[in-house]
Amino acid sequence: MKAAVGQSGKSRDVVNISILLAVALCIGIYLIATTGIIAKDGVTFINYAGQLEIAPVKTMVNEFQHPGYPWLILTAHKVADFLHANTSILSWIYCGQSVTLVFRLFAITVLYFIGKHLFGAGTGFWATLILILLPKPAGYGSDALSDWPHLCFLVAGLLLLFKGAASKKWWMFGLAGLAAGAGYLIRPECAQLVVLGGLWLVLQLFLSRHTMKTNKVFLALSLLLVGFGVIAGPYMNLKSAVFPKKNVGQFAQRPRQPQVKINNTQAAQQVAHKLQFTPSTVAKAFGKLVGNIGETLMWFFVPALILGMHKWFKTRKWYEPEKFFVIAIIVLNIPVMIWLHCRYGYMSVRHTLPLMILPILYVPVGLQELAIWLQQIFPKKAESPAAVSSSERFWFLVLFFIGFSICAPKLLRPIRVEKQGYRAAAKWLKANTDSATVVAVPDKRISFYAQRRGLVYEDGNIPAGAEYVVKIFRKQEGEHPSAVPLDRLEYEYVDKSIRGTDVIIYQNL
Repeated sequence: MKAAVGQSGKSRDVVNISILLAVALCIGIYLIATTGIIAKDGVTFINYAGQLEIAPVKTMVNEFQHPGYPWLILTAHKVADFLHANTSILSWIYCGQSVTLVFRLFAITVLYFIGKHLFGAGTGFWATLILILLPKPAGYGSDALSDWPHLCFLVAGLLLLFKGAASKKWWMFGLAGLAAGAGYLIRPECAQLVVLGGLWLVLQLFLSRHTMKTNKVFLALSLLLVGFGVIAGPYMNLKSAVFPKKNVGQFAQRPRQPQVKINNTQAAQQVAHKLQFTPSTVAKAFGKLVGNIGETLMWFFVPALILGMHKWFKTRKWYEPEKFFVIAIIVLNIPVMIWLHCRYGYMSVRHTLPLMILPILYVPVGLQELAIWLQQIFPKKAESPAAVSSSERFWFLVLFFIGFSICAPKLLRPIRVEKQGYRAAAKWLKANTDSATVVAVPDKRISFYAQRRGLVYEDGNIPAGAEYVVKIFRKQEGEHPSAVPLDRLEYEYVDKSIRGTDVIIYQNL
């Protein structure tokens, strides 16, 4: 009988995961195929990947970003090149987007099992499906960005911590350390797995209701640190810092290399906001954090998130793994987000997504509570228990489809479709200029797509040496192509959409 139940459970998992992956894959392929232009960071990652092939050590020393994701792009490009030789820039772009999508699919599979571990297969399925349909995470999962490869290792490590803590399997902490190290090479935030696992293990030494023996606690902690250090340690040594991206934890002095990957605007923000930990800046940072969470959940799912976490947490002890790790990841990430905004002046939805990766799983629990509430408000006469349950399921589906209808327009909107003019300008430059042509561009992606040397300018200050100048006019900001040297005009792209951008190219004489 147990074998039959187990087999039935595995079959259900296969069906659930197949549905989730099919939905995520279809959305991902659609977004990749319709992408207007990739993110600015995507250009940095792809250029990094190309340099890794030429001079790997020198590139890692000089570059600002971590090397894991560029290495994945390079590997994917080598595989694609082996199958079909193609040196175009689009092949690199599609490799970057495809790598991200593949790791999103891996992460979705792991998240399903975390949801199953926390709530059961049914709730785990709905939680993961809601995450798949959220526009922001879906967009990041089809762009040339490192977020989902990083999240894949983060959720894999979290699942290992859950399982290791719940089943007292000390060796799983070693695997979690390896996942943390691999994720750290993609984004430094993945190092939080070591902190989360370390806190749990240290607490076992002081709690009367500890779940692991002392010798196994020390063994698990050692494996966690060693697993992380084996993978992340060489890169830390190369960069002479624990977190070289923010110059945190430097343990040796090295000649600083120019980090050209930080644009002037970001550098100015870093200087302007550095160490501004005043009550007003902290309040603004907290407001930004709340806004990012609401934007990620399309605001509609925020009440369900709060209700779901309240219902689940009030029935759990804080020292249980299922509650401890969720609380710990929130308590750890909120101060980091506040620090990031106060010191560097920015905090995007991409930065707050790791904070939401576990709380999002509580949304279906909250939707179920709302469904129960609606069923009580709109009861039917002489309802049997089966009818009540059916009514609750009905209201749950109503809430889910309302949420989906809110998500769908943004979910299916092509990524940066309003920037089609960038691609059009790049296409013209590639077709009508020599490969050695120098172009002044307001956005590095234009010269990147055109495969021309680009000089990025701001505030209309055209750099010397540029043979052509690209100018962008954003309709939503009320900009118009006034005071443009029309006698030197070479190309003009007019976007007919309301939010689009008009682009002109003229000779710089």
